[in-house]
Amino acid sequence: MKKMTKIPLILLALVCSVAAFAGADTLTACGVPQIFANIFGSDGGALAAGLLLPIGVQQTDLVAAYKNGKMIADQVMPVKVLDGPELAFKYYERTKGDSFAAPDTHVGRTSEPNIIHLSGEEKASVAEAHGLQTIVPKEDIDQIKNKERFVNTNLEYLMNQVFLGREMRVAGIVQNTSNYGTGLSHTYEDNQGIGADGFNIVEVILDYLEKPLARPNILGMNAVVWAKLRTDANVLRAIYPNSNGAGVATREQIKALFEVDDILVGEARVNTTKNAKNPQLERCWGNNIWAHYTEPLSTLKEGIAWGMTAQVGDRYATIIEDEKIGLKGAEIIKAGFYQKEVVVAKDAGFLLKNIIKAAG
Repeated sequence: MKKMTKIPLILLALVCSVAAFAGADTLTACGVPQIFANIFGSDGGALAAGLLLPIGVQQTDLVAAYKNGKMIADQVMPVKVLDGPELAFKYYERTKGDSFAAPDTHVGRTSEPNIIHLSGEEKASVAEAHGLQTIVPKEDIDQIKNKERFVNTNLEYLMNQVFLGREMRVAGIVQNTSNYGTGLSHTYEDNQGIGADGFNIVEVILDYLEKPLARPNILGMNAVVWAKLRTDANVLRAIYPNSNGAGVATREQIKALFEVDDILVGEARVNTTKNAKNPQLERCWGNNIWAHYTEPLSTLKEGIAWGMTAQVGDRYATIIEDEKIGLKGAEIIKAGFYQKEVVVAKDAGFLLKNIIKAAG
């Protein structure tokens, strides 16, 4: 009797192995119990393809939704997802003319509204691949009890590192004086800036806010500058005219003082050496203050924003098998995206470099 029951089970396993490549629908249609369909994945997923580590909707959704609250690159240069798979794209770099001019909006009773054309120089660029991967030998996979949690944790770590790379790129673009119009950037000497005698950061920021052709609505800096700014005596006296200039200002108070919609504070740090035992952590954002104007609905071809990020397709996550690695082979977890950061309106922001007086 035992031999008779073994034969059908073996046949059923063979049927499942062959039919698995056709997906769960085929398995069910052939009369295979749902428990076997679940083993192979209801959508013909990773296990059906022969992978030991799972990759499916949960993992791709995790990568798509992942964000690190301490990183501000996505707020500084918002992501605009492009239509289609082409990596090459075009955008308009705004000019000082019609982009910032006040149009005549009056319409006569029998006339047509005036026509305006968004001015700018069309430029071409290409989205670049940014991603990382980690290799997991099959000997290690055999020891993993919760493979799903293992994959999710590794994808989160990979995306965090990819985002750290993006934070560094955006910080480099934002803090480059060549990305601002004439008269919209200034570099202070070591004996100048916040903390120097006679230096009033409130007057400086208010003055620079009026210089761009589109008044900035976002103010940004690193955590060190933010701490200096919110405790600066000139800032506190501007908020509390009858005070002695002591205390700490809130974010809302400083937003109201400078009439901006948001204040972004970059806290991310990066190891500038490859020595893991003796890392040299440096801040992605230097001791600078910058401000940009950004329209929420602006795109790479419409509206006005200091800078934006073009992204082709969704964020990418996959697991591939490589039999050449190790004795048993390995599986490679990979994540990333195709993006390109572009400055589209140099005259819609300003940059104040080295804004804190050097110690000594």
